[in-house]
Amino acid sequence: MKIAILEDNTTDVEFLSDMLQKYAKTHQLSFDIVHFFTEEELLACDGLKEFKIFFLDIFIDGVDKGLFAARSLREKHPDALVVFWTVSSDYAIESYRVRAFDYLLKPCTLEQIEETMDLCLKRIELKKQTIQVKESRLYIDIPLDNIIYTDYHNHYIHIHTNVRTVKSYMRFSDFSKLLLIYPQFLHCYRNCIINMNYVKQMKENDFLMENGDCIPISRKDKPQIRQTFADYEFQKL
Repeated sequence: MKIAILEDNTTDVEFLSDMLQKYAKTHQLSFDIVHFFTEEELLACDGLKEFKIFFLDIFIDGVDKGLFAARSLREKHPDALVVFWTVSSDYAIESYRVRAFDYLLKPCTLEQIEETMDLCLKRIELKKQTIQVKESRLYIDIPLDNIIYTDYHNHYIHIHTNVRTVKSYMRFSDFSKLLLIYPQFLHCYRNCIINMNYVKQMKENDFLMENGDCIPISRKDKPQIRQTFADYEFQKL
């Protein structure tokens, strides 16, 4: 597994690399750790999508260039797991706007690194999970992590992914059983299911998704739906 570190302090790079290698040895894993001194060097890397996890220091040369790198990564590599590690908690809220996976404060302990890596590997395994649906005459596998939301029109399930929209002829009651067993999916409106990992903002009456679409919140179940989303966000923290 390839892991990138964006850090301009050599001592910090050596410390984090050592912690990651200890984790790899304990869990019988193999990590290819690549260090970048600047955000330009990181973003210009040809094999950027080969990296699964990015540890980004927010302050490069005393400026919050790590945040800029994270924003650019979201465009170039939307599936990347971004972990900020920095000396200040001031950017914690901002980190969620770029869908950071974790936020660590220096100096980190081995236990903190282990906890973060456990969560990262669990998310990577989740990305491998799929559902199978029939589109036209073919059965296709759709990765759960690619699904932004789903809705239902004229007897067809519309599965909106970060690649394309898949249409499958089936009942919503049957389809919902495929998704709602997973904690990241929420039935928020009649025949609509969202992936809470793709929610950009929860508004008063709808969810603004990362692709710009707004999905309404059921008026009758609004308190419970809003609470479920808040609980899920808290668990991610």
